Amino acid sequence: MRVSTIDDTPQVARAIRQRRDELGLTIRGLAAKSGVSSSMISDIERAAKSPTVATLSALAAALGVPTAALVNGDVPQSPRIQVVRAADHLLVIDPASGMTRQSYGSTLAGSRIEFLRCVVPPSSVAGPFAPRPKGTIEHVHVSSGWLRMTIGPDEVTLAAGDSFSCLADAPHRFDNSEGESEALLYVIVEPAP
Repeated sequence: MRVSTIDDTPQVARAIRQRRDELGLTIRGLAAKSGVSSSMISDIERAAKSPTVATLSALAAALGVPTAALVNGDVPQSPRIQVVRAADHLLVIDPASGMTRQSYGSTLAGSRIEFLRCVVPPSSVAGPFAPRPKGTIEHVHVSSGWLRMTIGPDEVTLAAGDSFSCLADAPHRFDNSEGESEALLYVIVEPAP
């Protein structure tokens, strides 16, 4: 398993710039779409700054790719089967909250689904994360621990075994500030068509 604090700055810079160019977006266009400032995007593309997990997530959503694609780069794909070996999983650690976000890798060509494993440490809050594009759905399963999820003005408290789905087009955060153990979540991000 690769571990990163999003310090793969040159790879991330290249991937963001390449995808932005493919879409014909200017830096200002990407800023408007992602909610990340133009100056921050410019700094990230020049590899002058490393993005936080929240910033990288917002940029990936605006670019229409899984977050892992910006860190890992393109992975050759089989037309029928995509295997991601355990050693190739990317684990990103957010230094601000301690939250870990593990991507289970690229999906089949044509799929934009992203499958993640997130761990929110006890006594911490991860986020707020920028809204995803309108129509994006997140499916979340709490495997262990306890968590309060806030999406825009709505809030839900979840315990181990609980699952929910939500429209993720509003700022959201994972609150484990009252938890005594880590909250383990499995998240499937389903972008809007």
